[in-house]
Amino acid sequence: MSMRFSETIQRLMGWCPNAAAAGTIRRYTALDGEIGTAADGSREVVEGALVDYGPIGTPAMYLILIVAGALLIGCLAVTAPAGRFILLATLLTFSGVELYGVLRRARVEISSDTITIRRPLFRPIVIPKDVVVKAEVGENRLPVPFWLLATALAALLISAAAGIYLGWDNPTSMRFIFGLGGAIFFPVIIYRTYVRTQYPRTLTITTPKRIAAIYTDDPERMARKLGVAG
Repeated sequence: MSMRFSETIQRLMGWCPNAAAAGTIRRYTALDGEIGTAADGSREVVEGALVDYGPIGTPAMYLILIVAGALLIGCLAVTAPAGRFILLATLLTFSGVELYGVLRRARVEISSDTITIRRPLFRPIVIPKDVVVKAEVGENRLPVPFWLLATALAALLISAAAGIYLGWDNPTSMRFIFGLGGAIFFPVIIYRTYVRTQYPRTLTITTPKRIAAIYTDDPERMARKLGVAG
């Protein structure tokens, strides 16, 4: 559940794979003999990549689920101390998963017939090449100006710090719990966003139902190694 919550938050924060695909696009079609795969089936491996993976678009059902979940947790937090700790545990779990993923990064393996993405704490993603619709390299642009996002998150961080200060005498209060969770959650989101902005271009792999945005130093080289037509 926490992994699905993590991916849903990523989309709502604007760093969904579809957002990474925005901008100027370059499509690659493989040339004969250009794929770096040896005759014995050895794989092309890219270490240290960041990967966002999820459904194409943002289905309304995901928004409904996240709103319903937030309302449920909010009700529990107001009516019972246990609900407040559930809220704190959810924020800390998501923050931990995101920070660990940024620090450990992902491993992308390209073989003759599959693309395998190994992300920390998530199950491997195996994409058969014959279901890839297109591979594109585009500009890595935020859906909103970075200064606006940073300002909004900074305001939330100040609010969280104020919650900790005002609720210090009652550690079980909603104010203190939210402040503590926010003081960890918001810096992780800022750091996650900052790291992704360091990559000027992004490789986007699209299948009929899902999309993967791969942040790496040389996305053009990876696109050529895929051997798919855009």
